[in-house]
Amino acid sequence: MFDVIDATGSGYHSDPRMREIEGEMIRSHELCLKISARKPTDPDYKGLLEELFQHEIDDSVAIVSPFYCDCGCRMTIGKHVTINKGATILSPGKVVIEDNVLIGPEVKIATVDHDLYDRHNLFHFGQVTIKENAWICIGAIICPGVTIGRNAVVAAGAVVTKDVPDNVVVGGNPARIIKKIDKI
Repeated sequence: MFDVIDATGSGYHSDPRMREIEGEMIRSHELCLKISARKPTDPDYKGLLEELFQHEIDDSVAIVSPFYCDCGCRMTIGKHVTINKGATILSPGKVVIEDNVLIGPEVKIATVDHDLYDRHNLFHFGQVTIKENAWICIGAIICPGVTIGRNAVVAAGAVVTKDVPDNVVVGGNPARIIKKIDKI
C-alpha cells in the first residue's frame, strides 16, 4: 500500500507522488474489470478482491459486481459487509468500512475533490469512515472527509457532506437528520 498522500490533505497534479496514485488507479481499474466480469460464486472472485484491496477479505463479505474503486489498496473492509451492485468508490484519500455495514446499489463514495480555484491541478483528499452497523441506502453519495456513525442510516439518494452521528437517519441534499433511532 502506498502512503504518498495522507488520507487528508492536498496534492498537485505535478507532484511526483501523484504518479503512484495514477499507477494504483490503473491497477485497480484493471482488477475491477476482472471482478465485474465474474460471478461472486466464481472460485477466483475472492482472490481478485484480495488482490485489489491488498489484504485478506473475510468470507462473510459480499461485494456484488459490477463494482468499481480506483485505489483498492486505500480501502479496508471489516466483517459481514455487503456492497451491492454498481457501487463506485473513489478511494485515494482512504476508505474504512467497519463490521456489519450495508452499502446499497449505485452508492458513490468519494475521498478526493478538485480545488474550486485550481481544479485542474490541485486535489484535496479526505478519509471516509463508515462505522459499525451503518446502512447506506441506494444511490446515496458520501463526500470526502465524512464519517458515518454507528447504526446510522443514510436514506436513498442522500448527499452526505458532513459527519453523521451515531443512531440517526439522514436524508436529502445536503443530508440532514430526519430522525433518531431508539433501538437497534
